[in-house]
Amino acid sequence: MKYIAIILALSLLFIPLSHASSENNMIAYNWSFYGQNFEVVININGSGNASLSHSFNFWVLNISIPYSAYQFYQDYPAGYRLGDNLTYLSYFLTPNDTYIQELAHMLDTIAKENGWNRLTEANFILTFVQNVPYVGDYASTGFVDYYKFPLETLFQQGGDCEDKSLLLATILYILGYDVVLFAMEVQFQGLYGHVAVGLNVKDKSGPFARYLQYYYAYDEKDYYYMESTGSESLVTSGGSIENVHYWVGISPEAAGAKIYNLTVIPLNSPHYNGYHQQYNYAKKIKSQENFNWYVYYALALVAVFVPIFIYAVLKEKKRCPSCGYPIEEDFNYCPNCGYWLKPPRPPEPPFS
Repeated sequence: MKYIAIILALSLLFIPLSHASSENNMIAYNWSFYGQNFEVVININGSGNASLSHSFNFWVLNISIPYSAYQFYQDYPAGYRLGDNLTYLSYFLTPNDTYIQELAHMLDTIAKENGWNRLTEANFILTFVQNVPYVGDYASTGFVDYYKFPLETLFQQGGDCEDKSLLLATILYILGYDVVLFAMEVQFQGLYGHVAVGLNVKDKSGPFARYLQYYYAYDEKDYYYMESTGSESLVTSGGSIENVHYWVGISPEAAGAKIYNLTVIPLNSPHYNGYHQQYNYAKKIKSQENFNWYVYYALALVAVFVPIFIYAVLKEKKRCPSCGYPIEEDFNYCPNCGYWLKPPRPPEPPFS
């Protein structure tokens, strides 16, 4: 019989972290996936454009976000954020946020550069959100349950289960994934409220397909469980410690927890519009507009091979004027048709 020693944080961990302020210069998030290392760097009030750099197995995503963008969400009334209506969660999805769009498209660019399919990309994005610190609502806001917008979760360096799920769902939603929110009760040494993400997996192929085990049906589609709170749980079984890693399709039930009263929250309802283009800190984002490496790669190939081609043309061999066969300068006659290539020989003297 299995006895759970340590399970996913869910609502148990409270790691106090200070909120972002206009004086802070940078916030960084680090994680690893598929043997590569990644870092998202948020430059508060930075003036530079977003950039994506790659050296060996290390990727750095730089985003400049004005503090006023974060403050815009902070001004949303706290009375509307209290967690007494789970179906209201979908309103906090912000697919129109231009900076979350920018982050989503850079993550998507990395996935395309690596040739990952959509399921692998979903696990890559899930790993990023899992590595955003878990911070309980009371520790960060003073409220027992308090909904945060995705940009607030990033600026405040963490959030609880619904905050991180909203961040994950927003990124996936921007990239065209079919996602929902799962609201439920989880029983493990007590009963806790919990929120996760459900993903409709259309292409069940690739290295992560074997983890597609736990799903819930909604609207005639299967939505596979995505645990945004943390990446793993440790459980004891027969005196040994086992690790349960939360890839797409693995739920806390794999670690021995029980899920009750699961409610599917669709994301096709109205969302908070976020700030609009008339605000001077919003900007339009186009998918991968700043990171189209294929163009630079093609230009590099042109720069290398065009001179070679021109040189080859200029150095092309002479050809026989009769049949066009390639000839050398010292040929006296064409080896293909026998045409005499040298100036006519003087006539030979007649026989005496």
